[in-house]
Amino acid sequence: MTNNPAKTNTNRDLQIGISVFLSGLSCFGLLYYYQALLPELVDYFRIDKAQSSLAVSSSTFGMALGLLTAMFVADRYSRKKVIGYSLLSSAVFALLSSFSNHFTLLLFFNFLKGYFLAGATSVCLAYISEEVSASKKLKITGLYISGNAIGGMVGRVMASHFAHEYSWKTASEIIGVVCFIFAVLFFLFSPKSKHFIPKKQSFLSLIKPNMMLIFNKKLFPYYLTGFLLLGAFVSLYNYMAFFLVKSPFNISQEWIPYVYFLYIAGIGGSMSVSFWQRKLNSSKKILKAMSILGVFGISMIFFANPITVVLGVALFTYAFFVAHTVCSKSIGEFYHSKKSVSIAIYLLCYYLGASILGSTTGILLVNFSWMIFLISIIFIFSLIFILFLK
Repeated sequence: MTNNPAKTNTNRDLQIGISVFLSGLSCFGLLYYYQALLPELVDYFRIDKAQSSLAVSSSTFGMALGLLTAMFVADRYSRKKVIGYSLLSSAVFALLSSFSNHFTLLLFFNFLKGYFLAGATSVCLAYISEEVSASKKLKITGLYISGNAIGGMVGRVMASHFAHEYSWKTASEIIGVVCFIFAVLFFLFSPKSKHFIPKKQSFLSLIKPNMMLIFNKKLFPYYLTGFLLLGAFVSLYNYMAFFLVKSPFNISQEWIPYVYFLYIAGIGGSMSVSFWQRKLNSSKKILKAMSILGVFGISMIFFANPITVVLGVALFTYAFFVAHTVCSKSIGEFYHSKKSVSIAIYLLCYYLGASILGSTTGILLVNFSWMIFLISIIFIFSLIFILFLK
């Protein structure tokens, strides 16, 4: 009696879906949970808001440099091992960061955490592209990015809750342990690659073709979109807590974690890409539509009314996740022989945006006002529309 190939393939797709979902949970959970701890870091280390954002930017900068490394080594080693060991090591550095009594040491551990997370982030989309059935690729990509959204949401909520109940150090320890468990589960669930062939190329032989990919005219707008997308997104969520605890909201610090439940809108966004693909039938049109929707969402925050703020942030979050999912899929479909490299370049730009814009907008907030800060976010998101005008 022979196995049913269709059933076997479906089961394998399901295994991969569960595995990349767990990876997504860990990646965004580990990368951004310090975002919810920024007010505590301001008090503990006696630093200002812009300086506190370095706790997030150091991780995303580490991620960016890690992705630069991954561009040259991602195709040399097993996808499963790269993802699994990256998740394990980054969870360990999250634990170590909880023992930091100096802000510089915390930034160092967060940098290393981000650097090693890059291994998982750089090859997950390539793993999906290579191993998942063609009919399921978009759904599994959406599931992976939903895992990012849920991980980012739950990680922030958990961190904020445990910091309020105990301390920011306890919060970091708990997140580190939970993500270590997720890494172990990834090793248990993820199937080995069937279609990945390691490429043992020298560093020098990779420089020229990879540089050509960086400056490719078709891909460059997507790279720049990634930079702008995460830069704007991280900026808003970095400083929302500082905004909501003041007048006219005066929200208690213990209620701030629930703001991150707006990530549910992001989960809906990443899972609704198929709808937008059918509706607009063009990645460029979708990105322009999401740019408009994101700008509209930020504009609603100007009214400083609880309902309009919640709806505005939800719309912006939805637009961000739709746009990121579309960019990720589009990048993966260019140059199949170099998919992991082009995805790594996209993610390099993506996390550089978080590092650079995430702290730069904080300087605007500290030196000017919340209104100027919001205008800067609108400007950043408007540039996405301009990129795809042709």
